[in-house]
Amino acid sequence: MTLVRHWRRLALCRGLATTTSDPFFDPARQDEAVAICQLCPVQSACLAYAIRTGQSYGIWGGRREQEIRRLIALDRRGRRIRRDGTPARHFNAAKTHCRHGHPFNRENTYYTPDGRRRCRACLKAAYRAWTQQKRHAVRAKGGDVA
Repeated sequence: MTLVRHWRRLALCRGLATTTSDPFFDPARQDEAVAICQLCPVQSACLAYAIRTGQSYGIWGGRREQEIRRLIALDRRGRRIRRDGTPARHFNAAKTHCRHGHPFNRENTYYTPDGRRRCRACLKAAYRAWTQQKRHAVRAKGGDVA
C-alpha cells in the first residue's frame, strides 16, 4: 500500500464531499473546512502532498489557497539550507515597506503564484494609470469612452 493511500484513509475529510457540496472547494465554507483540518491526524501529510503535486485550489492541510500557492512556489524555486539546517528566507523577507513606502501587511500584500510579494496599493495605482492611458488613447482616436 502506498503512503498516499494510507494518509487519505485516515483523513477526517474522507467522505465529506458530495457532488453538490464540498467545503474544501467552496469559498463560502472555507472556515468550516479549515476547522475540520485542524482536528485531522494527517494534516501535515495532506499539506505535503498538496505542495508536492501542485494542488493550488481548495483547502489542503488546513491552509487556504493563497498560502498553498505561496508554498508551492517556494518549493518549486527550491530553498537553500543554512548551515544550522533551517531553510533560508527570501532575500526581501525582512523588508517592511514597498519601494513607494506602502507597508507590507496582511491587507496590503499579494503573493503571486510564483511566490513573489507585491504591494496591493501599487498594483491598484498601476491599474488606474493603465486605464487612464487606454481612455486617453481612445479619445485621441475620436472614439467614445463609456
